[in-house]
Amino acid sequence: MPRAIAYHRPSTVAEALDLLGNGCIPLAGGTVLNADDDPTPVSMVDLQALNLSDIATNDDELRLGAMATLHDLATNHQLPSGVAEAARAELPSTLRTLATVGGTVAARNADSVLLAALLVHEAAVEVVGPGGSTTITLPHLLSEGIPEGSLITAVRIALGGESVRRSTARTPADQPIVSATARQTQDGTWVAVTGVADHPVLVDPENPTVGLNPSGDFRGSRDYRCRLAEVLTARAVAAVGGIA
Repeated sequence: MPRAIAYHRPSTVAEALDLLGNGCIPLAGGTVLNADDDPTPVSMVDLQALNLSDIATNDDELRLGAMATLHDLATNHQLPSGVAEAARAELPSTLRTLATVGGTVAARNADSVLLAALLVHEAAVEVVGPGGSTTITLPHLLSEGIPEGSLITAVRIALGGESVRRSTARTPADQPIVSATARQTQDGTWVAVTGVADHPVLVDPENPTVGLNPSGDFRGSRDYRCRLAEVLTARAVAAVGGIA
């Protein structure tokens, strides 16, 4: 993990932003930061005291505080079952009590099934920075990253319509090589695929590989990943159609 040379625990978002503006890095659950083998000295800003862990409904949306843990998501009955299941599948139980929603979004892991579930539930990310508060769609944030000096405070998802995931992995305990998550609403079908880009992406349900150029590795070649994306998308769309 990085070598911590300073540790701060602000009690307000404003204090946290001041520290981030001075070169400090945010520390949420620590699962990403502790796994980083870069020994560069860093000053850390612990976000635990910012009161950002609430989960609450608002009309047809659910607001997930950035510091809500994956365990909170997996056990909260307000969440769509597909999102709760994705939170359980994201990490082992020993890490779900530490990893946070905001940290998962910030990490932009290409294999994250939770990010895929958030994408199909039309997630929007609340961000606060030096210029004030704003809301960024999750696809845009995954593509462009978090604005410099800013902090994720919450993720909002649409309620209604259950999601279904289909995936292929080397073993049942491994992260999927490729997965497809589908959600159907009155407005249409949403599909997000993992393992085919630098981060999970929304795709056309009828042509899921258009514009994709995945990198191959020991788990699967480019062509194999594209073929999996096609097959798994078809299976997920068929499955979600059966429960809509």
